[in-house]
Amino acid sequence: MTGPTNLTDRISHLRDRKGGSEIVNGNRPTGEPPSSPRKTSRERKFATDYFMLFAYALLGIAIVCQLVLIVWLDII
Repeated sequence: MTGPTNLTDRISHLRDRKGGSEIVNGNRPTGEPPSSPRKTSRERKFATDYFMLFAYALLGIAIVCQLVLIVWLDII
């Protein structure tokens, strides 16, 4: 049997191993003070994507301009 081919497979293998690694399993080494319990959120908050904001702004401007042109050409 060959070993895992990439880092993700290796980490999965270590996590599945009985006992495993303290670092991979998230256990603290002995002697380290306990940390305060953190509230885990199931939903990740995405970072602000300035390109998408710019693209949506351009789309909105284009739609408004087209509507203005349609109305203006109908009036004339």
